[in-house]
Amino acid sequence: MKKPEETLITEEGFELRFRPRASSEVTVQIPDDALTSLREIAASRDMSVEALIKLYIGQGLRQDSAKQLGDSVLEKAAVA
Repeated sequence: MKKPEETLITEEGFELRFRPRASSEVTVQIPDDALTSLREIAASRDMSVEALIKLYIGQGLRQDSAKQLGDSVLEKAAVA
């Protein structure tokens, strides 16, 4: 069964909409010192380690996707 979209209103009055997405569980080996750093950073941001890791993955994916798109546009422009 699909979960409905969730809408939250921030203190500033902004509307945030969350769409549930299918997900898979992955096991990753992380060095102890890196995990300690993740825990410290997550605590300083008042978030869970899992949420912080998801944030980092999302940022990296967006950067790489933007770079790939830019490279693709440049390649097409060079051919034209």
